Amino acid sequence: MTSNLKRFGLKHLSHSNLDLARNDLGLWVMRYLYKVYDPANAAMARGNAAEHGCYVALTGGEFDDPIDAAVKDFNKRTALGVNGEARDRERKNIPGFIEQFIEAIGEDKPEVVDYQRRIEVEIDGIDIPCMGFTDFGFEDAIVDLKTTNRMPSAISASHRRQGSIYQRAAGNRSVDFLYVSAKKWARYELTDSDQDWREVCETAHRLDRLLGKFETKEEVAEVVMPNFDTFYWSSPATREKAREIFGF
Repeated sequence: MTSNLKRFGLKHLSHSNLDLARNDLGLWVMRYLYKVYDPANAAMARGNAAEHGCYVALTGGEFDDPIDAAVKDFNKRTALGVNGEARDRERKNIPGFIEQFIEAIGEDKPEVVDYQRRIEVEIDGIDIPCMGFTDFGFEDAIVDLKTTNRMPSAISASHRRQGSIYQRAAGNRSVDFLYVSAKKWARYELTDSDQDWREVCETAHRLDRLLGKFETKEEVAEVVMPNFDTFYWSSPATREKAREIFGF
């Protein structure tokens, strides 16, 4: 039997997909039913650029500069359509992120076995896979890099759910989260993730049951209430498009 998720055109699920459904169903409807995506922003570009620089730090040669590589990547990602003040602020933080990552990994750089490896896991009763891309795969661990301006004291609930997906494809390797700010770093190993995985599965099933009550995306949009007060709606272009879709 075809799931309602598949009937509405979804080919796969992911941590970001399911987490958005939990946090702001209105934006989920826009993004995954109407295929309207947020424009690039400086914070997203910083995270991607820092990760690129960290990869260069692990795999580059003697004359490869990971900070220079990260800054160039950031400049390319933010060349068009990104606020200048936010762009400058995020660019200034990039060297610190790279330096903290290098300190966290240690002088004896571990060999990168795989990078941005695509993984797929099945959720019982759902006929589309849950997909993800792991950051740094080492021999004994999968390490997911999180750049942040506020250092957490533990793995966040959202990241625990993400890690529970990775654990189902990790084999004998641990799943670790490496949080890096411009001044500090902290690494935590994910343990006891069965409850987190149950939450992932339950979110998928509830989303599927919700879509089962409707025939079209327009019917869904008539019922779902977006919350424009949250940070998810910081983009004026996204809010404007939402008003067209939701009618207010």
